[in-house]
Amino acid sequence: MGMGTGMVRNRYRITIASCSLFSSLLIQTSAFAADWLITPTVNVNETYSDNMFLAPSNQTTSGLISTITPGISILGKSDRLKLNLNYALEDMTYSANGLQNLLYNQLNSNANVELVKHTLFVDASASILQQPLTPFGPVSANSANLSGNVVNVDTVSISPYLMHQFDNFSTGIARFTHTNATYSYGGTPGANTTNYAYVYGPPGVFTTNTDTEDFQLNSGSAFDRLSWGIDYNNSVNTYSGFPTTTISLLTTNWAYLLTPRFQLTSQVGYENDNYVYFGPRPQGLFWNAGFSWALSKRTKFDINAGKRFYGSTYSFDFSHYTRMTVWNASYIQAVVSSAMQESVPTATTLDQLLQAQIPDSTARQQEVQQLLANLAPQGALFGQNIMSNLIYLAKTLQASMGLNTPKDTALLTLYNTQSNPLEQNNVSLLGSGYLGYGNMTQTGGTFSWAHRLSAVISSNVNINYSKIDFGSQEPIGTTDFVMVGLTRKINPKFFGNLSLRHQLMNSGSYGYNFTENAMIASLTYLY
Repeated sequence: MGMGTGMVRNRYRITIASCSLFSSLLIQTSAFAADWLITPTVNVNETYSDNMFLAPSNQTTSGLISTITPGISILGKSDRLKLNLNYALEDMTYSANGLQNLLYNQLNSNANVELVKHTLFVDASASILQQPLTPFGPVSANSANLSGNVVNVDTVSISPYLMHQFDNFSTGIARFTHTNATYSYGGTPGANTTNYAYVYGPPGVFTTNTDTEDFQLNSGSAFDRLSWGIDYNNSVNTYSGFPTTTISLLTTNWAYLLTPRFQLTSQVGYENDNYVYFGPRPQGLFWNAGFSWALSKRTKFDINAGKRFYGSTYSFDFSHYTRMTVWNASYIQAVVSSAMQESVPTATTLDQLLQAQIPDSTARQQEVQQLLANLAPQGALFGQNIMSNLIYLAKTLQASMGLNTPKDTALLTLYNTQSNPLEQNNVSLLGSGYLGYGNMTQTGGTFSWAHRLSAVISSNVNINYSKIDFGSQEPIGTTDFVMVGLTRKINPKFFGNLSLRHQLMNSGSYGYNFTENAMIASLTYLY
């Protein structure tokens, strides 16, 4: 059973739609002189898996997965243009059950263009990624396994905005942002798996659109110790065949500088949200107060507490940089939809880690590509967002650490997210059965480490643990992933890797359970 040509054509349409925005921006700004760093890459990967379909233990099928992944990284920078684009196309061929091939696009890109100097700007972004459709099915380390539980998420956003400075009194910004997200079924289920797109979500293609108006007026240099701002934000979310939801906030911001490094902060505002709520009506005054403390040029700590319609609110953000490390910790409460949740790509984390060591963005991007090759293959789960159009109160605690020395590169992230539905469960994309579980908690962590054994050989370790549960119900699932391997630098642009992978999922007595062991050999070339 192979992938139909219609699915291939659909994926190419998605890629063209996502990239056309950036192409037009480049054409419009071709007159802008810019420094360009273009890095084509290609990765060839051969995987032997003892459970290609991530099936239960009595239904396993072993086989080979052959993958070729051409890609390109483009970094452009000038006074009026900034562009960062990373694209790869995974072409996977399977040996078992007569399956031919699958194609997956992967894209992470953003751009900023100054069309009229100091006045008119455009921000744009586009991404293509894969994630599990539901936690009730097999959740894997990547999209190569034929689990039948993969959805493509294609997101395009364009945001033009006007900026005007009223002498030294204030600066005004008027911004409009349109974001389109397209969800499409991302795989061919094997003989031992279920087509989860038809069990837990809408088949075919499903789209969401978010239109956001944002108007800001912020104090200028005329204000010394006291600074202020006014912000009106109205976000309208529309879903195919489901009710529209609106989140609307009017906020005033105040800050008073007690010392050059310590300031008091506060917010007072009014919100008027429109969705099918239960519990307190999502409307009324809100406030918070706190402080921002820059302990040094590389260390900052913010903390706030206040009230919203759902009760008390708390948040903090801590960041610390040294020449070889970056440390972050944060806690935030926010009213969100699942369409707003995005993971931070590994390349972005590495770029932040190297800022203190390599100030020049072009040279830093080259080093990021080298580090990604040393860390390959990546071991983090490729996503665990829940596909839903509900409004949630999300409480997220996260901590991360990055280390880069002449011998070691390490990335560690720990997280805990509690998602409490604020909306009645009769409009879920996944059906009333799913939302009957109520509040959801996701807990986990990822760890990636590359150690340079010599000038040409590095060892790498990737570990991931995640757990999802629904309060008083039995935990939906725990997923464990371990990968260890060796990477050899054949020349400055050519890398080889040999890795062993073990992953398992345990969803309790009524859930999905599987175990997989795999051996992976890969070659990566940076042109």
